[in-house]
Amino acid sequence: MKKAIQVGVSIVLSIVLFWMLNPSAVYAASISQMYYGSGAIRSMTVRADGTVVGGRSSGHEIEVWGSSDKGASWNRIGTVANNSTIDFGDVMFMAVPNTNIIYCAFREYNSAHQYAITVCRSDDGGYNWVYDSTVIAGCTQFVGAPWLFIAQNGDMQCYYDSEPLATQNGMSGSQWIAMQGRNGRSGSWNKYGVVAASRDANITKFVRDGMASVVDLGNNRIMLVTEGIEDSASGGQYANVVRAIQSFDGGLSWDYSGRQIIYQCGIDGGSGRRYNAYCPVATRVGNGPVGVVFCTDEDFGGTPDNSWADVTGMRSHIKYIRTLNNFETWGGKASIWTNGSQAYAPGIIETAFNELLVTVDHFYGNQSFHRMYP
Repeated sequence: MKKAIQVGVSIVLSIVLFWMLNPSAVYAASISQMYYGSGAIRSMTVRADGTVVGGRSSGHEIEVWGSSDKGASWNRIGTVANNSTIDFGDVMFMAVPNTNIIYCAFREYNSAHQYAITVCRSDDGGYNWVYDSTVIAGCTQFVGAPWLFIAQNGDMQCYYDSEPLATQNGMSGSQWIAMQGRNGRSGSWNKYGVVAASRDANITKFVRDGMASVVDLGNNRIMLVTEGIEDSASGGQYANVVRAIQSFDGGLSWDYSGRQIIYQCGIDGGSGRRYNAYCPVATRVGNGPVGVVFCTDEDFGGTPDNSWADVTGMRSHIKYIRTLNNFETWGGKASIWTNGSQAYAPGIIETAFNELLVTVDHFYGNQSFHRMYP
């Protein structure tokens, strides 16, 4: 019996060591496709009654979609905005817990070739919408991909891609993640000024961070997950990687020296270029690990896609990784969708304890929805 126990302990220790030394190791997860058709893209939120609400932009209109069965079917329930002179994109939804209030943040691009980030609000669970506020406007350089977050002190924060913030700090051509906050859930977005939430510790380093999602780790600790680029160009180009950075004071300051690559692909031997990992989105799973879904062209072989190419022409599968024994160690890779090559803007949300809903955009009005038990 003692020997058997020792062997068992040895096996457990070997497994633990395997995970520590192989953070990209594949693990078994239950994943099944439930629905294919029209529905939410990337950003989803859960209403007080359990209804999942999300949406998408059709160009000049922002549609609202709802699911009362945790993603197994979807119905159009409303419209956030409609304007033939404005291009809408990067739609993000956030429900206020235990209320019928839902906020929607999105990027605008107007006829004057200026970018803005606007917030609208629904007080009835997503059916009817009113203008709430403008976070930033009048930008000739790109701002977009907003992500709303309610900090533990009750303040609402908006994280977004910002070329202007990098330029103002002497790094034209770079893109950082900016954060602006308001006092509580109303008023102007000037409580914190403009915070650089994600950039390199070396302020002069070329950075292209974008597509932020924000996760509450508890005790005023926040994780920000972004699309980024590799530290040095491979094969003459910068491939996309997935990065994470943390704040330990509710978003007021960020640990630039702790900013890390949490997933990067291998390098193609023929071209010398790295394959891409891009468009991530993160969520907390069962009050435990952080899970991230993202796109990658690593399965297709040949020359990697250009990171700057039109996404409809890029080859993509959808993968998942998670934190392991702490919020700095990553692994547990699983494949969510590999049935073809056209996939973009995955979304992920917990619909019940340790039950995830993952959505994938296949373009042209079609999305797929997957149930995952990690």
